Amino acid sequence: MTVTVNGTSTEQTAVFTIEENAGLYDISLKNFVLESENGPMGVGNVELKGIESRRDGDAILFVANDRVTMTAGDDPNVAFWMASILPPVDVLLRGKIEGDRLRCYIDIDLTETLQQVIQVSIGEGYQVPNASFEAWHISSGANVEPNAWHSFESASGEMAGMVAITGTHIGMSDDYHSGTASARIFASSIFGIVANGTMTTGRMNAGAMDATSTANHAYLDMSMLDVDGNGDPFYVPLYSRPDSVAVWVKFKQGTPNGAHPYATISAVITDGTRYQDPEDKAYTNVVAKAINNKIAVTNGEWVRVTAPFVYTENAVDPKAVLITVSTNADAGQGSDGDEVLVDDIALIYNAKVNGLKVKGESVPGFSAEKSAYEMELNQEITADDIEVDVDGQMPHVLKTVEVDGDYYVCNVLVFSADMSVMSAYVVRVKSSATAIRSVEAVSRQPATYYTLDGRQVTSLMRGRVYICRQADGTVTKIRY
Repeated sequence: MTVTVNGTSTEQTAVFTIEENAGLYDISLKNFVLESENGPMGVGNVELKGIESRRDGDAILFVANDRVTMTAGDDPNVAFWMASILPPVDVLLRGKIEGDRLRCYIDIDLTETLQQVIQVSIGEGYQVPNASFEAWHISSGANVEPNAWHSFESASGEMAGMVAITGTHIGMSDDYHSGTASARIFASSIFGIVANGTMTTGRMNAGAMDATSTANHAYLDMSMLDVDGNGDPFYVPLYSRPDSVAVWVKFKQGTPNGAHPYATISAVITDGTRYQDPEDKAYTNVVAKAINNKIAVTNGEWVRVTAPFVYTENAVDPKAVLITVSTNADAGQGSDGDEVLVDDIALIYNAKVNGLKVKGESVPGFSAEKSAYEMELNQEITADDIEVDVDGQMPHVLKTVEVDGDYYVCNVLVFSADMSVMSAYVVRVKSSATAIRSVEAVSRQPATYYTLDGRQVTSLMRGRVYICRQADGTVTKIRY
């Protein structure tokens, strides 16, 4: 799992369990230890029970916002668990099960005690691992590469041996945008020929002396069994459809080159079969491409650059992503001193709501930042009557409608495809049609039950407190 604290992300481990029970989910994060500058710090267990799920297409979605009393873990290697002295904490959870894949975010709010929020994300195939370049491994000899990333030190191809003897092309830098490290890639001259500094999530291939030859490229192929010095494959799985890629960079040229002044980043989503960048032919296994080949010299400052994905019409599903960063956008056109520092690469999933409509009528004064609205429509309203205009490739939208006196209460939850972003909207629609709905409810509908945070449940658990709403509108608090 990836743990993010104060903008710094690290890869860590814990025991995560999700169990389905009569349509509800029990979710726990156990023996959670936070890796900090002062060493491991035992946090404890976070448990949430009876979470209702809803379906959006092939995805099962669940969300909870509870105040939780954490408990001490049982790992004998941890001497002290902070949970034993922490007051109850607010925990926001959002996640989904899609096929055999799980994606989940848990935000643990410790601002009252530690002045920070700990965010835990679980599930691969949505982001690039080691995106902050904090973890490194030995690639060959004394050379190092960042985990999940590769350069010429682990290259394949006929010229790989010659490239290796010219020295390193990548290293760890203590100049960083966040955390404690960044990746430094730099150009080098081989027999007078400039080889751009390049880093990729796939594998480099050194296949020709001519720097402009497509025999020199980055590639991925999920069928290959090769592994790097850390035991990882030369590819990164991706099962979703991001909207853009973003990265923080520092770029300088050893010798200014007005004809070729830019560094570059490219990201290509494929179906996992072999693909190389730059291409040597027309590929039909590409889902989408993003490229920014106009990264200018940053004058010693960290600069965030982005590139939007442009999706193809190829009938293939996303399985992997090949991200490549190079010191020059043009092969062999840089100089010996070109250098790019790279940090905090992220795949961006849009989920901005541009507008809401009810029964074809726009919600008055809508703004993505405003969550509550009122309008009047003298019509009966169901969830199908709510239209949500969302900016994004694969956002999830959940819609429900409840009756509250003279109002239809329209609830809308919107999630980004990777579940990292969530927004909620409530539209109260005044309507005389609620009188008809209320009469029908009294005659035909059974009582409904809700948890204290407003989630409707279909089954009750002993010892828990619920809000019971009778068909006639009577509301009482009960302990089951």
